Amino acid sequence: MGNQSSQSETKSHSKESEITSEQKSAIIEQIIQLLSPLCTDDQFPLCIFHQRTDKTSHYRIIEILSSIRQSDEFPNILIKLYWNDRTSISRDDVTKLFRDCCMFDLKQAMANNINQFQTNMLDNDCFLALTNSIGTIKNLEITPEEFSNWMRVQFPTLFYGFEMWLRKNSVLNKTNNTNQEISASNNSIITMNNVLNPTWIWLLTYHLPNLYLSADNTCTNLVEKMSSILHGRMWDHLYDSHRDGSSLNRFQHHIFGYKAPIIILFEISDGYLFCLCCDEEFRESPKHFGGIQSCLLQLKPVFKVVLEGPNIIFMNTKLRGVSALGLFIGRDHTHTFLNIDGDFFNVKHINGEGRLAAIDVWGAGGTKSADEQKDIRQWENKQVEKSRKVKRSYEEEEAILNMAGIETRRAQDQF
Repeated sequence: MGNQSSQSETKSHSKESEITSEQKSAIIEQIIQLLSPLCTDDQFPLCIFHQRTDKTSHYRIIEILSSIRQSDEFPNILIKLYWNDRTSISRDDVTKLFRDCCMFDLKQAMANNINQFQTNMLDNDCFLALTNSIGTIKNLEITPEEFSNWMRVQFPTLFYGFEMWLRKNSVLNKTNNTNQEISASNNSIITMNNVLNPTWIWLLTYHLPNLYLSADNTCTNLVEKMSSILHGRMWDHLYDSHRDGSSLNRFQHHIFGYKAPIIILFEISDGYLFCLCCDEEFRESPKHFGGIQSCLLQLKPVFKVVLEGPNIIFMNTKLRGVSALGLFIGRDHTHTFLNIDGDFFNVKHINGEGRLAAIDVWGAGGTKSADEQKDIRQWENKQVEKSRKVKRSYEEEEAILNMAGIETRRAQDQF
């Protein structure tokens, strides 16, 4: 009697496990159907589900999704599936993985504007820069262990967008569209002629401190923050050297008075691209400035965090006795990582030197900071206008012009 009961329980348990497996298989098929309009069979993440030989890993993904907590195991499973039992894959395949991840995330960030997505939004320089940062470039192949170790340190959120998509679209956790996605459909995507293109937005969203991603308080996750930047809500475009003129005076005029964190991209003629993030008001100062969330990133040709922390920024364009004139990034004058001369023309950096090809500046303080800067500019313009109507001495005229960001020749010669 006892043996019959035991056998009955075993059969019942076996049947329950079989049903569970069938349910998991059904969920996998559903995921494949939902992914098919978003990517081709050979693109990540769809490609990993077409590998029918590793059902165990597929089922484990479903088990992880059933938990409300994110798992460190999830990225390792995806890496295993992408490498597909190969001991190593080519650097080109790794570059393709970055490209596929970026494309997938951008499509999620443009959820209700998906028809506006274009492949020219994908900047291959970014994906190559990420691949170049893995191990030694001389090694033509990358192992899954090497990639996993690199990702853990350099890009732990690489698969974040895909995991969020799975949790949202899996039958295990059905959710409705967020208000952010609905409102996004009413906005256009940022123009493509900036240094900051959608691909760099993708990368920076995953690497910048949250301080630079907090202006839009309607966002609840990184994909929504990415969407907010793409649709022009999170950041304000303060300065574009191509649009506003390339000179020190124009740079100062457009960013001085903005009392919030800013992101500055410096494009160098020798192929390098740097991103300077300042977590406080940018200014000219005889002392180094910048708080604990300031940082300098090298975006290409090899992605890396060059410097981070307080007091890494120094800008001097007038006081010749203090230092050379220009903008310097480093903790002191003898150890700098990026130097731009006083004319804002020549650049020296940790790997070489070149001409300053373009500057792109974005404010991360939200509408309030942009409005405050606008009020300051309007006041300065009124003072300049008043100076034209009131007879003043040359010294008074000069002081007002300098205050408005128009540097006089005498001010330059004085130092």
